[in-house]
Amino acid sequence: MTGLPEWYMRFGNWILKLLILNILWFMFTLLGLVIFGLFPATVALFAVIRKLVMQKDDDVPIFQLFWSTYKSDFVKSNCLGIVVLIIGTILFADIYILKQLDPGIMNQFLLIIVFLLIVVYMALFTYIFPVFVHYDTNILGYFKYTIILIIGRPFHTIFMMVSIVALMYVLRWMPGLIPVCGFSIFAFLVMKISSMSLPRMNNNEV
Repeated sequence: MTGLPEWYMRFGNWILKLLILNILWFMFTLLGLVIFGLFPATVALFAVIRKLVMQKDDDVPIFQLFWSTYKSDFVKSNCLGIVVLIIGTILFADIYILKQLDPGIMNQFLLIIVFLLIVVYMALFTYIFPVFVHYDTNILGYFKYTIILIIGRPFHTIFMMVSIVALMYVLRWMPGLIPVCGFSIFAFLVMKISSMSLPRMNNNEV
């Protein structure tokens, strides 16, 4: 019982930070007119949570780090986001086209292949943000590191996807949490699981 107050305070501190980060994510997404603000705001959200999770620094200047990441990675994150969206659009368009064709063995085989690629794409879409804020490389490099994590850490990948589905189920029944801290909880969950696979940070690393 002696450790309960400390645990309770730490839990409350995390809830407050996630609430603030969720508000910042909404604000800076709107600042970029949604289309151009979504990916920079998401990257900034993951950058702050990465430092909180991996460096365990309770004194992280949340707004300053969020704003500096948003500005510095605005163009780069949007470029990455465009590539990710194009890949997703092509895959889902393939599904639509294949469903319009006459059913056959080859068609069913192609559908299975595309569905498997979509599963990989969903894992890639989830991992790409932790990879982006952890490594300083080019667009191709982010995809390379992400694929390596997906293939090299299959149990972590499965655990992450199952955890995301569970979180979506909770948010479905408690939709009021989405505008309060839904997106920041998602980022925290993904970053926490990703940190098991990513190299550790030095104490003086930003």
